[in-house]
Amino acid sequence: MTGFADLLLSTIAATDVACLRIAGDDTARVTTIAKTLLPLAQERDIAVLLDDTDLTVKLQADGVHLSDPTLYAKARRSVGAEGIVGVACPLERHTAMEVSEAGADYVQFSVTTETEAEALDLIAWWTEMMTVPSVVAAVFTPETAKAFVAAGVDFLAPSPTIWSAPDPVKAIAALLS
Repeated sequence: MTGFADLLLSTIAATDVACLRIAGDDTARVTTIAKTLLPLAQERDIAVLLDDTDLTVKLQADGVHLSDPTLYAKARRSVGAEGIVGVACPLERHTAMEVSEAGADYVQFSVTTETEAEALDLIAWWTEMMTVPSVVAAVFTPETAKAFVAAGVDFLAPSPTIWSAPDPVKAIAALLS
């Protein structure tokens, strides 16, 4: 774990990191990782999100990332008004608007190469019409990252595969340049 912690610290020093999501539903694995990374991130004012609401509360993470929009109300009650509740939504307006109106702190759209044009249109519309921040999760190239930033996306969530790049810090920095 210290290897990844060092890599994360290098990334934080080199780029603008707003949030760290420790994904997964293996409670023991996520707990082990979170115990190392939570203090590193939080000491640097980087929010840490987990995928499990109960574990979020137990480990005192900053919030929860939901893959199921129907769990929003329960998650909000669990993490409280100060906790972050973000919701992954399909590439369509209706569900994202519903969770946004319910109080979600962000909506995330997952994008593939095949859905990129549709997602760019959705982000442009979202930016114009809504105030809740948007996140795009994708395997980005510097060009696609720039296109989403130009469309108005608030945050980029690079695929976890970026950590397998020969130089992950450089790869992440390239998305933000």
